[in-house]
Amino acid sequence: MFFASMIDSNARTNRPRAGRESGGIRNQGEELMIEKPLVESQDLLNQPGALRQRLAEDGYIFLRGLLDRARLQGLRMEILEICQKHGWLLPGTRLEEGKGRADAYSGYFEFTPVYREMQYLENFHALAHDPQILKTLETALGGPVFPHARNIARITLPGSSKMTTPSHQDYVFIQGSPEVYTVWFPLSDCPVALGGLGIARGSHHAGIFPTKEAEGTGGLCADVDESKYEWHKGDFFLGDVIMFHSLTVHKAYDNTTADLLRLSCDFRYQPFSAPQVVWDSFRPHMQHHGWENIYKNWKQDSLRFYWHQYALQLVPCVHPAQVKPTVKRG
Repeated sequence: MFFASMIDSNARTNRPRAGRESGGIRNQGEELMIEKPLVESQDLLNQPGALRQRLAEDGYIFLRGLLDRARLQGLRMEILEICQKHGWLLPGTRLEEGKGRADAYSGYFEFTPVYREMQYLENFHALAHDPQILKTLETALGGPVFPHARNIARITLPGSSKMTTPSHQDYVFIQGSPEVYTVWFPLSDCPVALGGLGIARGSHHAGIFPTKEAEGTGGLCADVDESKYEWHKGDFFLGDVIMFHSLTVHKAYDNTTADLLRLSCDFRYQPFSAPQVVWDSFRPHMQHHGWENIYKNWKQDSLRFYWHQYALQLVPCVHPAQVKPTVKRG
């Protein structure tokens, strides 16, 4: 991959292992931010009890090499072809490099023609049904899960700090049951400089934080004292995955590279033991198209309206800003 040189060459052999490694402390405004490496959990895949405990305690599990790299590279190339079609890539660069224009779009990525076209990709939606993802979540949660259909992809432009996703809880935007889990992974090697994720370890235990308006994807952030938590972050390699609870506070980091696009996927999953779900979780993200249009050229009939077979409890949703917090402001 063209990103490998951005990551310390020793990282592949000296990765942080399970445990509580010492980390750094840095200032963010007047707050002291405690940062530590993401704790790897792939060694616990054959220890269901320990994996379950790790997820319950930390609010996330980070797994190296869970997904097939070739499959992810294939989807990445499909997305980059769409970017190239719409003039987002730098002239004179190779498609696989993923070098993009910093001014490729303004405002929210979700409203661009590129994202509307990406939502047609069968391989993108099929990836949410990857057996390794489902098996891992079922092991970690102790029972079967179902994927939401509102699959999300993101492209972060180089130097696009204004649109970086701020600290938030996914539950505010998903709703239904809090027992929903996000699966996030990049479609390339992703050093922190390319815009990885930061996780506030154990923040899901607090409850639902109040929200306030903020710049960046979603337009809302959690009103939380970030200095009260350890922030876990680290470099991702293609195939690495992070899974976290819907109440776990997390954020993205700025893409500070000169010219690289960061491509990533956000999928959501829910155990059948918590069947409360909102109907929007089975609509296409942003609802640019209906499912019939999206399915028109698909090959796999088994993925069409797959949720119709489930016995779920539909519950109403509200605007994210109206979600009632359980944590007092301040």
